Amino acid sequence: MTIAIRAADGRILFQTDDADRLGEAIALATEQDVDLSGALLDGADLSESNLERARLRGAQLKRARLNNANLEDADLRGANLDGAVLDGSNLEEVDLSSASLVDASLRGANLEESRFDGADLTRAILDGANLEQSDFTGAKLDGARLLRANLEKTRLDRAQLGGASLAAANLEKSSLRQAQLENANLSGANLEKCDLTDARLVRADLSATNLEKSDLRGADLSHANLRDANLERCDIEGARFDGADTTGANLERLHGRPAGTPPSSGPYR
Repeated sequence: MTIAIRAADGRILFQTDDADRLGEAIALATEQDVDLSGALLDGADLSESNLERARLRGAQLKRARLNNANLEDADLRGANLDGAVLDGSNLEEVDLSSASLVDASLRGANLEESRFDGADLTRAILDGANLEQSDFTGAKLDGARLLRANLEKTRLDRAQLGGASLAAANLEKSSLRQAQLENANLSGANLEKCDLTDARLVRADLSATNLEKSDLRGADLSHANLRDANLERCDIEGARFDGADTTGANLERLHGRPAGTPPSSGPYR
């Protein structure tokens, strides 16, 4: 059986008679150092395929099925994976910068040390995913779901996370400078030693969240829910807490002076 991989304009990028499945054909192309940039793979079933180091820059993979696939070190810059399913897949060190993953599902996926800078993950589902040390600078994650996800040491500077759900997620030592987290759900999350300088957390749910030793300088937490949160040793210089609910919060040994209305209690140094 002949399998041909085509570009959107109909050009054949790679053709083989030695594969039984499309995933095998892509693996053969990769072994032969064939560039599959711009490949038309919408709706393709690539589940459990080995696509390690595949060159798929700008590829069309809308609604593709990539469950449990191996995409380690693949080049997917600018690719379109809207509605794709990548549950349980390995995307370690993959480059998805400027890619589109709107409504994509990545439950339990491994995205350690991957690049998503400038990518669009609006409403994407990443429950239980491992995103440790990945780069989401300037990425769109509005309405995304990252329940219990691991984002330790992840870069989320200027990321848009409006209405996103990160309940019980681990963001220890992550950078969220100027991140937009309005109405985000971070209840029960671990944000210890995070950099939230100038972040916007208006009406965010931070109940029972651990923010110990985090940098909140210039952050806006107006009307945020901080009930039972731990803010011990945080730097709150210039931060705003207007209308925030700090009932039961640990406000011990705070540093700096907040702007506007300060938290209801706590020493300032």
